[in-house]
Amino acid sequence: MSSAETDQKTALVIGATRGIGAATAARLVQEGYRVAGTHRGTGQVPENVIPIELDIREEASITAGFKAALEALGRLDVLIVNSGITRDGLLMRASEDDVLEVFRVNAVGPILASKAALKPMLRQKSGSIVLVSSMSVKYGVAGQTTYTASKGAVEAFTRSLAREYAGRGLRVNVVAPGTTDTDMVAAMTEEDRAHMMADVPMGRLATPDEIADAIIHTAENTYMSGATIAVSGGA
Repeated sequence: MSSAETDQKTALVIGATRGIGAATAARLVQEGYRVAGTHRGTGQVPENVIPIELDIREEASITAGFKAALEALGRLDVLIVNSGITRDGLLMRASEDDVLEVFRVNAVGPILASKAALKPMLRQKSGSIVLVSSMSVKYGVAGQTTYTASKGAVEAFTRSLAREYAGRGLRVNVVAPGTTDTDMVAAMTEEDRAHMMADVPMGRLATPDEIADAIIHTAENTYMSGATIAVSGGA
């Protein structure tokens, strides 16, 4: 790695093949970061992003992915965790496997990824972690009980982790997007999308780039920690 590369700020974006994660990885490159982005064996990360295979559901894969990312980047200044799935439907119809899978991807994985980032960041005495939540935590969404609960767990975890390491140079925050133009929203029924949009004062979806802007601002703010930043179109 050249001296110019070692002077660059670095970032690892977990979930960088589409939507908010891909937009964030691409914007970080534009901002001059050296960026690694994860995939699960399929899908492509944006141009000039170093591809890292990582499955957020498996701790062994997280450990191996972080090892590969650190070898490629040399250090880790920013970690962004953008993993998220839904299993929409009434709770009475949810299987145990559905509930566990949502929590494994949306809550347990981000917690383990944050844990993996601690060692290199503490060694540097600096680092910023941004986890992506959802405005559904604030308002609740019928039919998304497990999704909302898992993202709420991420917000509670963030507040506690921020307190644990605020005195050691680490910052931990959450960005909570409102309804955003991603594959997850595109997969919803027209009725469900219309219902969600009715609660958005701006009357439109956010773009992934708009959420990426907020994530990068949050990552770079040197006096923000333990916060949840809403990007909600006025909701």
